[in-house]
Amino acid sequence: MEPHPLAVWLRRAAVILVAVVTAAWAIGVWIVSSMVERDWLTPRDEEPEYNVEVATVGNGSIVLSRTPLTEREGVWGLASADAYGQVSAIIERREDVVERAFRPLEGELRPGERVRFDQYAFAGDPLRAHGIAFEEVRVAGDLGAYPAWMIEGDRDTWVILVHGLGVAERRQALRVIPSLWEAGFSMLVVTFRNDEGAPAAPDGRYAWGRSEWRDIAAAARFAQLQGAEELVVYGFDMGAEVAATFLHESELVADTVGLVLDSPVLDLEAAVDQSMTDRGVPGLVLGGGKTVTTLRFDVDWRRLDQVERAAEFDVPVLLMHGSADQRVPVASSDAFAAARPDLVRYERFEGADHLFLWNENPVRYETAVTEFLNRVAAPSAERTAAPTGG
Repeated sequence: MEPHPLAVWLRRAAVILVAVVTAAWAIGVWIVSSMVERDWLTPRDEEPEYNVEVATVGNGSIVLSRTPLTEREGVWGLASADAYGQVSAIIERREDVVERAFRPLEGELRPGERVRFDQYAFAGDPLRAHGIAFEEVRVAGDLGAYPAWMIEGDRDTWVILVHGLGVAERRQALRVIPSLWEAGFSMLVVTFRNDEGAPAAPDGRYAWGRSEWRDIAAAARFAQLQGAEELVVYGFDMGAEVAATFLHESELVADTVGLVLDSPVLDLEAAVDQSMTDRGVPGLVLGGGKTVTTLRFDVDWRRLDQVERAAEFDVPVLLMHGSADQRVPVASSDAFAAARPDLVRYERFEGADHLFLWNENPVRYETAVTEFLNRVAAPSAERTAAPTGG
């Protein structure tokens, strides 16, 4: 008996529909994996966007166009193409402008000029920003030489500061350098593979600590050659994954007495999930996209999940995260702190966005850091020197 023509048509239509849906899903998962590569695995330096207009500049104050960032409380850098200043307290909000306390640091900001807010709050390097003497050194690693800022203090505990995503992000450390210096700590503000001035990774991509940890180990050995007897590793954003992997993989963990984490990526998969969900990517496509990411770029999601690996940590941790972080889910830090209450001091900054913790409450931030470091590190020797430079 011949099948009814309608049944034949329906079967063909179903096959075509399945084929179309499958093709759309396959295209979708490939696109997701490419988005992960672009957003999370590809080293790049973002072009600055000058999107705030200066209305007037007064004696100790500045009037700016009103945006969500310009009316955000806290201490922020304010940069033009050739000048730099710092804004702090909000004096007055008006319909389309906001007036803030202001101090010029370099050059001159002028009315009508377009500027940008800078979360790192200071320009340049430790000498230029704070008058703290430093040496630009080269750390020998397995791929070549890595530039680093070295600041010598009076204590035998050295702090190794590891920046987050981006190829020229050492300035992240400028906000915390003065308090660390006042407490007597020596510092290395390091770079790792794919950074500006550093060797490129063989595949040109970030491995989120799986290879970069070797560059931190090289910096730690460099610090020991300079006299370091103890180490503290301090990671921002992606630097948390790099620092954590260093602790898992390096024999120098035996010399490490503390870990400081600011807005950390503790679970790359969770951060990618949040990013893709915010863009409306369906769960089935996202799941497939992460599988393809593993196949294309050798991303090991489980090894990069520090929440699941919390039991492997055996050094004290200062964990700081903002509850309103739009890039990295604070839930990962909540879970990590809950998993290791014996090791973790958790400072949860309510309402703070990604890497804005110091900006929104510098006193609380610096107090938490110095108290933690003074607890885990050897006592300070008598201070014998003052900062030099200007």
